[in-house]
Amino acid sequence: MDNPLMIFDCDGVLIDSEAVYLQVELGFLAAKGVSVDRDWYVGAFMALAADKWRRQLSDLLLERTGAPLTDDDYVALKSESRRRVIEDVRPIAGIDALLRRLTAPRCVASSTQLPFLPLKLERAGLDRFFGENVFSGDMVENGKPSPDLFELAARRMGFSPGDCITVEDSANGVRGARAAGQFVIGFTGGGHWSDKSGAQLRDAGADMVVASHAELADWLSENTGALVA
Repeated sequence: MDNPLMIFDCDGVLIDSEAVYLQVELGFLAAKGVSVDRDWYVGAFMALAADKWRRQLSDLLLERTGAPLTDDDYVALKSESRRRVIEDVRPIAGIDALLRRLTAPRCVASSTQLPFLPLKLERAGLDRFFGENVFSGDMVENGKPSPDLFELAARRMGFSPGDCITVEDSANGVRGARAAGQFVIGFTGGGHWSDKSGAQLRDAGADMVVASHAELADWLSENTGALVA
């Protein structure tokens, strides 16, 4: 692929925020008396569209405690997550250097709702690399793991699915990009992944897995014309 469209997820690929979300959400569950395996939760819940995440979390609570997620709990949980992310937002190691070298067209495709998505990018200092090419799950009827968001990003950017490389850190994101017919690189460089091997991402359909942006840069240099030396 000489000049692919590079599609980046935001949380866990561009900014190291998934670990913050994970801490807040697991803390919330623990306070409700619900204990879950960390890696299972990452695979099952990370990157879900907001409505699917809420419904799935409510189902989990109902199963374990007999009571679903209340509106007040949902609002408080989302508010705390956003506050913590904004306070602690930082780019994933190596992403700034990668984006500076990237010559290929690029965009963001994230489950994060508007207007929080561009705010996170701005606070991390990464908004300058993407301009208006930022696509949120709010823009489609069905979010991840459905392919709609990835199809929208490719269409808006003027690319066919086979000319896209998507970098995703979640099993749900990988499934969506694969369903859209894109080449998918699983990324395990975020702080939420304790298993850097990417077994969950491979099982979800990732074509390959990298554990850092330096490793991603090396692969792009060897296999595409997407980077300057």
